[in-house]
Amino acid sequence: MNTLQERRIFFICCLFFCIFFALGGRLAYLQLFKGRQLAAAAVAEHTLRLPVANFFRGDIQDCRGNSLLDGKRVYGVAVFPSLIPCSFGVEVSSSVKQPRWEGVFIEGLINNLPQRCRHQKLRAFLQASLSKRIPFMLPLTLNEQETKSLADMEMSGVYLVPLPVRYGDTSLARHLVGYVRGVVPGGEMQQGVKGIEAAYDAVLAPSERKLELLTVIDRQGELLKGRGLRLRGPQGMVVKGKNVILTLDSDIQRTVEEIMDKYGARGAVAVIDVATGEVRALASRPLYNQNNGAGDQFDRSLALYHPGSVFKIVVAAAALAEGKVRPNEHFFCSGKYSFNDKEGIACWKKGGHGNLTFREAFAHSCNSVFVDVALRLGGRLLERYARLLGMEGCLDGYLPRQQLGVVRIGSYPGQVGNAALGQDGVLISPLNAAVLAATVARGGIYIPPRVVKAITDADGKTDKLYLSAPSRRVLSPKVARELQKMMELTVTRGTGKRAEVEGIGSAGKTGSAETGIHNAKGDPVADSWFVGYAPSAHPQLAVAVVVEGGGAGGGLAADMFREILKSIYRPGGLERDN
Repeated sequence: MNTLQERRIFFICCLFFCIFFALGGRLAYLQLFKGRQLAAAAVAEHTLRLPVANFFRGDIQDCRGNSLLDGKRVYGVAVFPSLIPCSFGVEVSSSVKQPRWEGVFIEGLINNLPQRCRHQKLRAFLQASLSKRIPFMLPLTLNEQETKSLADMEMSGVYLVPLPVRYGDTSLARHLVGYVRGVVPGGEMQQGVKGIEAAYDAVLAPSERKLELLTVIDRQGELLKGRGLRLRGPQGMVVKGKNVILTLDSDIQRTVEEIMDKYGARGAVAVIDVATGEVRALASRPLYNQNNGAGDQFDRSLALYHPGSVFKIVVAAAALAEGKVRPNEHFFCSGKYSFNDKEGIACWKKGGHGNLTFREAFAHSCNSVFVDVALRLGGRLLERYARLLGMEGCLDGYLPRQQLGVVRIGSYPGQVGNAALGQDGVLISPLNAAVLAATVARGGIYIPPRVVKAITDADGKTDKLYLSAPSRRVLSPKVARELQKMMELTVTRGTGKRAEVEGIGSAGKTGSAETGIHNAKGDPVADSWFVGYAPSAHPQLAVAVVVEGGGAGGGLAADMFREILKSIYRPGGLERDN
């Protein structure tokens, strides 16, 4: 073999080696570096996808992890046109022209939907959507019973998709919870509109806005055997929103709402845990529908009202703390307090209360005595104590910048006198009225109210814990104890007798606030208040009740207060440690 032949052989070997090396390198590159991407592309080529909004919004729960939403499950209908058999299994007479498969499919589908869905708009929607040949969702949802006919058909290309309905018929604390702007999957993700839903929308909303309903087909476009419809997110998994844990107790909340409905009350109730300052219930009536927003969305539990004689608790606290009055100091009520020959404020008892002590004046809610005592204090000092006792406080964790009370008392005697009766210059919320009762019940220590307890992830693990705001002493133990005695006397011998809770004891203060409104007979309309706590010996819950147009506080509001606490502490009812 000559040198030329050897060179040619060597060259050919090198060429084959280079080709082999290049092919091997390419294969290694595709296997090691591009393998997953190519595999994903191959799967994608045989995958049918239907984008939908991420409907896994976080839950809103009470302090024990019970949902307040009463959410239920319904079903959406997903349609994959490419999987629908063109014949659709329909037998047609030889004398009749073979109809287009779309029309047969539409009629077959609609005939298996409930009567409420069988309308021309749905037919038009189906016709337009099928013509695009891409998967879509029907603009409707079905309950469990309505899906039976559709499920029995086992129609290829049509899937029932379980979907959550966020609010059920027995959802609780609707005004506090708020609601979302609802959507049919395939549209935009749900968004909080009011209440906790809006305030914590960024927490409750899933971090991934879209999900995919998908299924895999073979080369012929047929559904792979054993492969149904799957749900996944952009990263291959479903990301859910976080849960907001409130301080509410669903048992107490339900009890409050049931009693409000029983009485047909238009107003609000607030319940505070005396030991912690946490809100255990906030209820407002009338109700509204969270699914469509219909009804009265105004939250009366956080609205501002004239508190009437409930404000006498603040007047008494300030006067006792400043030494302006003694508990056993004697007064005389003639039925009217006169500023001068022309101006005065009448007592609610026309004939007057006669001789009585300051403690008795509180129990019997004597206007004349409290106007006298308020004038000794003056407007500025009364305002200071009102703020000290939280009458202009906020709701921590929900409305941290919104005052739930306004106390602006003028300097003229008439202004101070009216303010002492919880009228002109004084507006507070039912929540802050309950906070006032809780402050007295815990011996003069003020704790700002709190309604959000924690944030947890989808698995229930705590993501963020909200701690109570620092407490502070605002009244001496001596003054607080005297106020407790006065509030107990109000229930046992005064205007609040109907608020006495047998077996455990209660304490409180009645209130009747003028509204400036007159009924059809021309009589003035007054809001009814009762604010107090129970048990009287070892206070655990503070409750404020306001009934719009309820009249005297010792009537309807006191009845509701008693029944709420009686239901909570009844034998076999909610268990409370004494």
